[in-house]
Amino acid sequence: MIPRKNFKRDDSPYVVDEAVYRRFDARKTAFVRVGLEDTGEMAPNHWLNKMLRKMMDNMEKNAEGRSRSDYALTMGAEAINFIVGTYGDQNANKQFLKWAPLFVPEFLSKSPVQIDSDGLTSLVENAARTYGADLMGIAELDQRWVNERNIYKPFLFMDVAQPEETHEGFIIPNSVNRAIVMAPEMNRQLILESPKVAEFVATDLGYSKMGWLVVMLAEFIRALGYQAIPCMNDTALSIPLAVDAGLGQVGRNGVLITPEYGPCIRLCKILTDMPLKSDRPINFGLIEFCKQCLACAQACPVEAIGFGDPSFVGVCESNNPGVEKWYVNAEKCLRFWQENGGSCANCIAVCPFTGTDKFGSTQCIECEKCIAPNCTLQMIANERIKYGY
Repeated sequence: MIPRKNFKRDDSPYVVDEAVYRRFDARKTAFVRVGLEDTGEMAPNHWLNKMLRKMMDNMEKNAEGRSRSDYALTMGAEAINFIVGTYGDQNANKQFLKWAPLFVPEFLSKSPVQIDSDGLTSLVENAARTYGADLMGIAELDQRWVNERNIYKPFLFMDVAQPEETHEGFIIPNSVNRAIVMAPEMNRQLILESPKVAEFVATDLGYSKMGWLVVMLAEFIRALGYQAIPCMNDTALSIPLAVDAGLGQVGRNGVLITPEYGPCIRLCKILTDMPLKSDRPINFGLIEFCKQCLACAQACPVEAIGFGDPSFVGVCESNNPGVEKWYVNAEKCLRFWQENGGSCANCIAVCPFTGTDKFGSTQCIECEKCIAPNCTLQMIANERIKYGY
């Protein structure tokens, strides 16, 4: 693992305009908005209808990289994802993502283990690695990053003993003040095939790994006597929680980029009342690098990624303005998925931090300014080579 001590930062990793920023309303997600435009009904998965029709067309034509056997591979890859929860952003308190213990007996879940914060943190870190997390970090839970609501009802913080769902909303105890964020790596070779179906397989495998991780770690935490709310893409915003937990920074392509795996990861998290030690955010020079590198913006087939500097202003209704960052037009992106008959990860595939077998100047050919030998890419490239990435 790349040592991160030199990357740690004490200042806030975000600049937030508090007069503008509001907790995210998941009814604004591109999946919901595009589905609403297509069908007139608000639901998490209506956007899939057009993509499924294109999938059928691709299979009938036996299109290269989009054959029936290619799509069959995605069906297997996403199986665990569907078993664990439901596809999309509306997983809160559903199926195996229940907020209460699944199999842990009450005599364990109701009796917190007597171990200090350092000991508990070490146990959780070890468990996350054992279950398959390639990266993990812990953050104090910033309630700004918890969704205001999903399609059906709001998320509410209250002085209650345990998390529960009522007619009024999803109730989160105020004592739940930590977020454990985990990142499984996606298959890089499949991602590099984007926008062919092979990339779709890598994405679906990532979702299934997310489900695997959060279910197991949540049960581990409950068996130690603490509350655990397992989350995939639901309940809270994964990227800012991951930034707070020290996993990486947000790039021009709007996703988390890590020193070790670049953006070639998926994110999942557990909200808990376990008194864990928090990690610190990191700064490995990504913002400065992304200001010069335009690779993802040029590789986007629908120009959903901008060429300018970070801003506080969104570029479509699915964005949540008020945080200084690069905003991506998620609705344009999703429309291309429908036209493609599968998801797209061009912006991840071309990112120099995703990495190739060799690092060379061609990876940053589009930079407007060269600052070698102080280039962020080359610094991280050397670290990755040194430590076996």
